[in-house]
Amino acid sequence: MRYNSNMKNYSLVKGFTLAEVLITIGIIGVVAALTIPTLIKNYQEKVMVSKVKQAHSQLMNAIQLYVAQNNCQNILCLFDTKKTSDEVAAELATVIRKAQVCTSADASKKYCKYYSLKNNKPTYKVDGVYAASDGMTTAGRIYLPNGMIFGIRQRSECPSIDVSIIRDENGYEINRVETVKSTCAYVYIDINNIQGPNQFGADVHRYDVKLTGKIEPYYKDLLNNALLYNKIEYTPYNIGDPVE
Repeated sequence: MRYNSNMKNYSLVKGFTLAEVLITIGIIGVVAALTIPTLIKNYQEKVMVSKVKQAHSQLMNAIQLYVAQNNCQNILCLFDTKKTSDEVAAELATVIRKAQVCTSADASKKYCKYYSLKNNKPTYKVDGVYAASDGMTTAGRIYLPNGMIFGIRQRSECPSIDVSIIRDENGYEINRVETVKSTCAYVYIDINNIQGPNQFGADVHRYDVKLTGKIEPYYKDLLNNALLYNKIEYTPYNIGDPVE
């Protein structure tokens, strides 16, 4: 009696049992559950870093271009205290291709609506709940074709007297302090407009236009996280949540 070599070899091949297949699938599922969220978070951070760099560069280039085209000594020719926020935004938008401007009369437009801005961490609080630290106003807003927003808040006096509210640990006002400010205007960038998290150090950054004719990031360390270290660091929270 002859043995068929092909049949003999075939009979020696051992397949996977159902239990082995299920265990393998389970292991793959666990590994995926552990790694995929990290991969998604890293990807989202890279996208946000890239957009912050793009918005920062575009804003600085636009301001410098305006200064050059108008033969200005410094940027205060744009951020003139005699101008309104709407006027400054309209002038800056002339050097930004296809930019649209929101004025105080455009609050009903989708990309012009007011929305709140949060601190980098949930430290600002009023009456026991977390509150908005700032807001993106309708007036003086420049809407870019790529969905980014530049916000202009022009001051009518520079220098000026500012009143700071001092609060206790529960967010209640206990005192007010007057200080002299040499900031002539505030400039905001928001890389994804009204979409979240609308939080400083994440998708939102602020710059101060100084009486010296310079523009400086208000939260320098937060901006440097993105520009220099390719990092986005912030603590998510919701406005109106009880203070922990």
